[in-house]
Amino acid sequence: MSISVTVARFQGKQRQDIIQEVQKQMQDGALQAIKQVLSACLEAEVTAKLGREKGEPRRASSHARESDWACGYCGCQDANHFTRDGHDQRNVETGYGHLHALPIPMVECQRCHHDVICRFALLEKSERFWLDLQQDALFSSGLGQSLRAIKERWSGQLGSPVGLRTMNELIHQVEPLVHQMQEQHFPEAPTVVQCDGIWVTVQSQTPAMALDKAHRKRHQRSGKKVVILVALGFWPDGRREILDWEIESLEDHTQWELLLNRLWVREVTAEQGLQMIVRDGCGGLGEAVALVYGNSILDQRCIFHTLKNVGEKVRSELKGKDDKETRKALMEQAALIYRAPDAAAARQQLGEWAHTWRLQAPEAVAALERDVEHTLVF
Repeated sequence: MSISVTVARFQGKQRQDIIQEVQKQMQDGALQAIKQVLSACLEAEVTAKLGREKGEPRRASSHARESDWACGYCGCQDANHFTRDGHDQRNVETGYGHLHALPIPMVECQRCHHDVICRFALLEKSERFWLDLQQDALFSSGLGQSLRAIKERWSGQLGSPVGLRTMNELIHQVEPLVHQMQEQHFPEAPTVVQCDGIWVTVQSQTPAMALDKAHRKRHQRSGKKVVILVALGFWPDGRREILDWEIESLEDHTQWELLLNRLWVREVTAEQGLQMIVRDGCGGLGEAVALVYGNSILDQRCIFHTLKNVGEKVRSELKGKDDKETRKALMEQAALIYRAPDAAAARQQLGEWAHTWRLQAPEAVAALERDVEHTLVF
């Protein structure tokens, strides 16, 4: 579609109409490209499963070509007995909008002449929403967006309403995957595991009712603080990954022991390459590390948490704008201690730093001197 424009600066409704038309053409172009790419990928997957190109005759063979696709009637999984059988059409919702009549390849079993159940890598069977929208639902929910906010955004993107129940079902599909992940063993344990507890407030509804802004009756909500116990793994090649997590009401040794025992069962052990656990000063976590790993690995106190504690002491001792630069200099010099080439040099720098700042910030100096040895394990 052509757009008529003038030399004069676009203003008001004319500018809005042009922007909307450009956006529509961009969306249409993106959807057309997505449809072509998806179709090509689906055809390529059929070719890979069957072991022959489209139009190439099926060859009789005594060697079975086992496939994870199976006939829905006789259960045959030998791709040598499968042939292409035209296409079905499906409407799919994507993050770019509605994808109309996407051609889905069909496969027939020549043993019984019934349909083969094709489980495509890029397209789940009978799913209305494509992978990008499913991932968006999980990420948005994980970032704390409400179902209603996600629903309204999706409805605007797709140009059609999306139900809250649909959103809820999509998000809850991840639960069995979480349990599966928490049982998988690591082929190679990370060299370092960092453990920390993150406190958040979880909203839940109560039996009490109240009117919302639209004067509708809604259950009142209340907040409850919980802690997410997280184990983050680091590998020598720079890779890092969340290994496991647990949601608890307290951060004591019982809860941490449950998480660490699960990591042990999944072979995150010294024998498999684990060298050190990094943690904060939480007594419960330290006790759990000692119970599960004993002396088989190094127990390193987190430098970030140590300096954070020093910073809190400094702000209580050197208050106000007049001491802002002084606080900054003290913290910068404290951080330089951990850039020393070895532990002996770090201890020497600590002594010089303590001598410089003890009179001005005695509590901050005492805090670092108390914890420093636990942070020099590495």
